[in-house]
Amino acid sequence: MREKFFGDPTGFDAAPNKDLFNQVWKNVIAWEKRTGKSLDQSLTREDYIELLSSLQIRRAWTMTNRKSIVMYYVRYLIANGELPIEQERLLASVTLNDLEIKEDGFVYYFKNLAMLQDAINDTVSASDSYDSTLHDIPISMLYLAWYGLTEEEIINFPKSAVLDDGIMFNGKKIEMPFHVSQVLNRLKDADGYYQQARGVIFHRYVYSDYLIRTERNAKIDLVKFRTMLYRFNNITGRAYSLRYDVAHQSGIFYRAYLLESEGGAFDLTDPGFASRVFCEDLNNSVKRSTRIKDYQIFKRVIQE
Repeated sequence: MREKFFGDPTGFDAAPNKDLFNQVWKNVIAWEKRTGKSLDQSLTREDYIELLSSLQIRRAWTMTNRKSIVMYYVRYLIANGELPIEQERLLASVTLNDLEIKEDGFVYYFKNLAMLQDAINDTVSASDSYDSTLHDIPISMLYLAWYGLTEEEIINFPKSAVLDDGIMFNGKKIEMPFHVSQVLNRLKDADGYYQQARGVIFHRYVYSDYLIRTERNAKIDLVKFRTMLYRFNNITGRAYSLRYDVAHQSGIFYRAYLLESEGGAFDLTDPGFASRVFCEDLNNSVKRSTRIKDYQIFKRVIQE
């Protein structure tokens, strides 16, 4: 049946997103090999939960996209008389809250700042660099992301806003633990870094009023910003998800969790309150609902 599907104009050729289908399909095949089960056979609701749990789903939009791929194939089998229509109902009934949350060595959220620090330290150790301060730029980016700064705000962050025990941001002081402020101050005061090549070479930073600068640029752009984080994350084969979006969203959710734990008023259905807590415009009900679902997943991760 699969050969027919992949050669059928109404099958794979009609799939709305072939790249996403291929990506999800690799995970489906891996699940089938591991469990001995198959999408071509009738599955239980628990089987579908197990399958979707294996697809590394931790956000509402990811659930929608990846579940739609599985559903597309199941509906094709139903239309061709290979599965009973009950299978569509069973799959449709699985929600994000049903999925098993397992890290399996992959980081979807940093539960707290200590977890982010451990990932950073492991990455620096794995780099085997002659001068560990070589990585102070991407490390500073990640810490600033955790504390809620946007990519543009990090790029434009001035040295003068770095304090001994934190930073000044939007007219307010954000206090930080020693290990964070130490890195920011070290980068603030650094003239450059050493690198081992044929010999030891010193790379001098261009003079700049900005904290994030390089030996060639007094100020970097978004492409350079993302490239530097990608290279740092890639040192461990992207095992720790040291990405801007993961660090940024984790920090926001962590602070929301602390606020909720205080026991005061905490109503995320209020658009104004949700926007303030999650640091984005959530007046759109669909967007707000999606972010609340993401936050619920974060809480499940942090509580396990």
